[in-house]
Amino acid sequence: MKLTLELRGNAGLQWVLERLSPLSPFGRTAARDLPWYGPGDEAALEEELDNVALSMELWNAGNTRPQEGPACGCGGTELDPADLKDAASALRGVTKQLPLFHDIRGSFDRDPGVPFDLVELFEIKHFLVTLERLVQAYEAMPALSGITFPSLAEALELMDPDGRRLPTFTVANCYHNDLAPLRVEKAKLEKAIRMTQDDKRGPLLEKRRQLAVQEDHLELVVRQELTEKLMAWKDRFLSSMETLGRLDLIVAKAKLALRYQCVRPALSRDKSLTLREVRHPQVEEDLRNRGESFTPLDLDLGPGCTVITGANMGGKTVSLRSTVLSLLLCQCGFFVFARSASLPLFDRVELILADSGPGAGGLSSFGKEVHLLDNLLRETAGQFFFVALDEFARGTNPQEGAALARALVRHLGGLDCMALMTTHYDGVSDVASAHYQVAGLVRDIQGDEGDDPRKRIARRMDYRLQPAPPGAPCPRDALRVCRLLKLDPTLMELFQADL
Repeated sequence: MKLTLELRGNAGLQWVLERLSPLSPFGRTAARDLPWYGPGDEAALEEELDNVALSMELWNAGNTRPQEGPACGCGGTELDPADLKDAASALRGVTKQLPLFHDIRGSFDRDPGVPFDLVELFEIKHFLVTLERLVQAYEAMPALSGITFPSLAEALELMDPDGRRLPTFTVANCYHNDLAPLRVEKAKLEKAIRMTQDDKRGPLLEKRRQLAVQEDHLELVVRQELTEKLMAWKDRFLSSMETLGRLDLIVAKAKLALRYQCVRPALSRDKSLTLREVRHPQVEEDLRNRGESFTPLDLDLGPGCTVITGANMGGKTVSLRSTVLSLLLCQCGFFVFARSASLPLFDRVELILADSGPGAGGLSSFGKEVHLLDNLLRETAGQFFFVALDEFARGTNPQEGAALARALVRHLGGLDCMALMTTHYDGVSDVASAHYQVAGLVRDIQGDEGDDPRKRIARRMDYRLQPAPPGAPCPRDALRVCRLLKLDPTLMELFQADL
C-alpha cells in the first residue's frame, strides 16, 4: 500500500514520523519508505513488534529513571538484572555509532571500470571501521530477529592493511611493490631540492615531476584494483546499509513508544477491531499546549460500516483520525497510542476527508469525495480494506445527501471491508452494522460567560463515544453551539424562529 502524503497528513502519521529520530542516513531512508504489513504478513509483523519491544526494554533499562514497562505494553525478556544492564549498555553502544555513518550508497552506483577516488575510498574505509564497532556492540546484546550483518571483514582488512582502524585512508606502500622505492627516491629528491640554490633546482624539479607522474600512475593502478575488489562485495555493502537502516528504525520506534507510552497492538484473527483509550497525539499535544486535556476513546468495530453521530465540535473527526492512525502505525510495525489495541490487518487503509485539500481535477468537495471513493472501490476489488469517511455527502443537498449516505452504508456492508463514517443525517444509522454517538453537550456550567467561546464549549462537551441503538436521532445541538460561540443575538433569534 502507498502511504500518500495526503493520507499521512490527514491521519496524523506525518506528525508522528516527524518525531521519529533515526540517527543514520540509512534509518532516515527506512523511515521514508516504511514497510506495509498486510494480510499474510502476520509473522513478519510480530517479528518487527518483538524487536521494538526488546529495544524498548533495553533502552528503558539503560535510563537512570526508567519508565514502567508494562504501561507501554512492551513485554519483557528473561535476562537477569546484570545481563539486562550489559545488554542495555550494548544498545547504547550501537546508538553511539549510528550517527557516525555517511551515506555511501551512491559510490557503489558506478561502472566497475571507473575507479574510486581518494575521497570515496576514505568514506568506504570510514564506513567499514564504524560498521565493525557497531557490530561488536550489537553482538553483545540479545539479537533482534532478522537483523544480521553480512561479513565485510575481508573488505576492512583490504582497506586497513596495518590494522590500526584509523578513520583515514592513504594509498599505502603495501598496495604496490613499486610504491615504496619510488617514494623513498622522491623523498630524497625533495630533501635535495630544499638544500639546492634556486637557480640550480631546475633539473631536480623536473625529476620530481616525473616521479610524481609515476606515483600518480601507480596510485591509479592501486585504486583500480581496490575498486574491482570492493565492487565484488557491492551486495554485502548494500545489504549492510539496509540492515543498518532497519536496526536504526527499530530503535527509533522503541524510543518513540517509550516517550509517548504507546502499547503493542495485538493482531485480531476474526476481522474485529478493539481500541481502548486510544489517543491522537497531535490533537493531544495541541490541547495540552492550550491547557486542556484529550479525552481517550473506546471503540469496537466489526465488518461492515459503523456510523458515528454527535454534536458539532464533538470530536467525531478526531475519532476517525485516531482510528486510522492506529491502523497505519500498526501495519507499519509501530506501537500505537492507546491503552490496548486489537487490530486486523488490511490490504489498504484510507481516510476520506473531502475538505482536507484541493479537489481532484477542480472538483467540488462532494465531487472529490465521490472521486476518491470510486478509486478506492475499484482498486480494492477482492481485497480486505478499511475506509473512514467524514460526513459523506454533506456537500450536496440534505435530502439527496442522506439517501446517498444510507446507500453507501448498505453497499459497504456487503463488501469485505470495515468502514467508519461520521454523519449528521438521520436514518443512516438504521442500516449500519453499529452506531456510536458522542455524549455531547451534557455538562451544565455557569459563570464562564467572559471566557473564550471555544473553551466554553470544551468544558461542556463530553467527547466519549457511547454505543447507541440503530435509528437513534442525531443530536440537535447546533443552536446551543451557536449560543456558546456568542453569535449575534439578533441572528440567534432568527435562527430560533426558523426551527
